[in-house]
Amino acid sequence: MSQKGRQVVVIPPELPEILRQFTKDAIRTQPEDLLKWSTDSPVCTRYFGALAQGKVLPVREPTPQMANPGMDLTPEILSAMHFKMHKQDMISKQELECMWRGYGLAEDLLKHIMNVGCFCDELVWIKFFALGCSYLGGTLKNAMTHALYILNADSTCKPPDACIPFETFRSMYLYLAAVDGEVSQSQVDRALTYLETQAKTRNGIVKVSDFINSHKVRLG
Repeated sequence: MSQKGRQVVVIPPELPEILRQFTKDAIRTQPEDLLKWSTDSPVCTRYFGALAQGKVLPVREPTPQMANPGMDLTPEILSAMHFKMHKQDMISKQELECMWRGYGLAEDLLKHIMNVGCFCDELVWIKFFALGCSYLGGTLKNAMTHALYILNADSTCKPPDACIPFETFRSMYLYLAAVDGEVSQSQVDRALTYLETQAKTRNGIVKVSDFINSHKVRLG
């Protein structure tokens, strides 16, 4: 109870993502009766019941008529893909293609990212995710900004800021800088040294505000 006698309402940190995914699934499925589709009846388990029990969700997969084969990658779609994959280190090419088609994304874009990353039948998910951020951002700085917004490790860190552990930042940045091929090693080293120093002052995290408009660090 608060000092004024009112109960303190605690919002579970996973609630926003659950509601966001529920909204996407409802839009995809287009149920005739949203309430019946969402809640359980005595004889049928619906969306939230299936979610709680770990069962297959009653979500309609896009058909060729529903999906736009030329749909572009967006931060929202990349975020949803990462939410599905973040507990897996590796993903098969077949599984990735299936998920990609499920969002109706352009096949040529997938081929482009696969070629840039030199991926084969099995690939490291976080590397594919990083290249997705690079496609969204166009530059290393913008790519890392997208990555921090999607991976934000602290719910209290609100846009226009976001944060992730320095080691996660370092791994993704080194990979993207190597793929880019136009950023000198000295520039990479200077950027990481500066950001690591900043991170040490706040429990090892890097913030967007550390580099987005800073004259002290240039990602590339």
